[in-house]
Amino acid sequence: MQYIFIIALLFSLFGCNSIQTRIENAESISTQNNFHKKVIQTKLFKLISYQKLSRTSEIAVVYIEGDGLAWKNKYKVSQNPTPNNPIALELATLDSSPLIIYLARPCQFINLDNEVNCHHQYWTNKRASQEVIDSINSAINKTKKELNFSKIRLVGFSGGATIAAILAAMRSDVIDLRTVAGNLDIDKFVETHNVTPLTGSVNPTTYSQKLVEIPQTHFISENDAVISKTITNSYLKSLEKFDDKLNCVKLIELSTPEHTKGWANVWKNQNHQIQKCSNSINH
Repeated sequence: MQYIFIIALLFSLFGCNSIQTRIENAESISTQNNFHKKVIQTKLFKLISYQKLSRTSEIAVVYIEGDGLAWKNKYKVSQNPTPNNPIALELATLDSSPLIIYLARPCQFINLDNEVNCHHQYWTNKRASQEVIDSINSAINKTKKELNFSKIRLVGFSGGATIAAILAAMRSDVIDLRTVAGNLDIDKFVETHNVTPLTGSVNPTTYSQKLVEIPQTHFISENDAVISKTITNSYLKSLEKFDDKLNCVKLIELSTPEHTKGWANVWKNQNHQIQKCSNSINH
């Protein structure tokens, strides 16, 4: 029953279009907004990136996609996790920064017939495993070397926020972190939805001591049935153990329709200025 609940929830959110349709959708979004495609080979996975370089910049804004289509239907794991609606890509196209890098998660936007490491665990229970984190970290390092930037702003949507937060703690070049409907405490997510633990995944709260020092803004919706404020608050409580004033954290609660809708309107109204540590949480 635990699996059926969460599978049904995800299936209702993401549906199930053909892999080719999903790939073509992302290609169309990127092309219309002058992003170019890059395939980045890491140790285990081939990652798809869409990038836009308006002018040389020392700062790159890196967007990390959500979990995608994890389930084909409420009883069966998807054979390919490519999202129907790549929210993080859509947000990236609304960013006016000079250097923007979008990174899909492992096994997304790829025909998996010849991808021997793309086991379904990497978009179900191991969606935030160390292997996944290392792969995305490697892709960032390769892109950093190629485009010669020195600082990074991380943005993650939903499950992509899990990865972004962990990378923010791991790396020394991240100047701020922004999450949108982000799963920032995977243990609390499991508890809230009464689902099977994400065995093999890393929880951002493991890095709370480091994360509390990083300027960060978290956008959540009061109408989000997937990532509730309870999950976000659990993450914030883990940070409070190291700084009870949360001087570097902003929480922005909005009324977007649901987990996957309304974020584009929010994002295009942001000024995208570099985040700074402040003296309070903004509600």
